[in-house]
Amino acid sequence: MSYIVLALFGLIGLVLQSTIFNELIIAGVKPDLILIIVILFSLFNGPRQGAFMGLVLGLLEDIFLAKYLGLNAASKFIVGLIIGFLEKSMFKDNLSVPVLTLFFGSLFYSTVYYVFTNIVGYSVSFDQLVRIAIPFAIYNTCFAPFVYGRFYKASTKGILKRNQNA
Repeated sequence: MSYIVLALFGLIGLVLQSTIFNELIIAGVKPDLILIIVILFSLFNGPRQGAFMGLVLGLLEDIFLAKYLGLNAASKFIVGLIIGFLEKSMFKDNLSVPVLTLFFGSLFYSTVYYVFTNIVGYSVSFDQLVRIAIPFAIYNTCFAPFVYGRFYKASTKGILKRNQNA
């Protein structure tokens, strides 16, 4: 059941990202709702499921919104994996945890995406990365207070609660 809900979140995220969030550009960046979902999901579900969610949602984003197929999928896969490894060591009851996780996860995503774009031949300078990555991370982090409470309740007591036997 939770996979159906997550797929629905992903589809809603893609629609919002391609419509409303395209108009929310500040300092040359827009928030990445798909990345926010991947980071928060990974924070509660560990590396395996976080990487899977990053791969699936990143691939959907690549198919529908991106110029290069696979860059978002690979980058979000790695972010989901790394954030997922932190799952057991994070105290998730405190709002500062998702705020910091979203900030550093967004910075890490920007760095991984930067490396991959340079590998495929799309030249991005380190200066461009810095000018984009920091506002991008701050912008994504601003969504934590609005999204995290609902995600926390759904993941601990609601429909996204993980089966303890799995």
